[in-house]
Amino acid sequence: MLIRMADGDGRASLTLAEEVWRAAKKGEVFGPEGLQRVIQRRAPIYDKGQDGHYNLISALHKSIRGSDPDAALYYLARMFDAGEDPLYLGRRLVRMAVEDIGLADPQALVVANAAKDAYDYLGSPSRRP
Repeated sequence: MLIRMADGDGRASLTLAEEVWRAAKKGEVFGPEGLQRVIQRRAPIYDKGQDGHYNLISALHKSIRGSDPDAALYYLARMFDAGEDPLYLGRRLVRMAVEDIGLADPQALVVANAAKDAYDYLGSPSRRP
């Protein structure tokens, strides 16, 4: 249940586990209702105006810089699922292609721009008639 409440975020899972540990008396076992009562909130999945937004874009940036495509796709998918503006993500990917990848792979900018242009032309599925 804690994993689901933390939405796969390891740091949030640890924070929730610490809250439960602090609240538990010796030998006490919590069921789902007890956990909900102790935690009293659902961990935010994504908060566009707060740390969650910046933590995820930072994680995406670091995974691209660290050449970890699986992690990059994971963080990109989390941001799309949370409703992040695709144009914002496109701009960030183009910027990463220029600033972080640069001459290591000259095609990175071409691919990033092609993806942005395709989105500009087609739009997202929810915007199509």
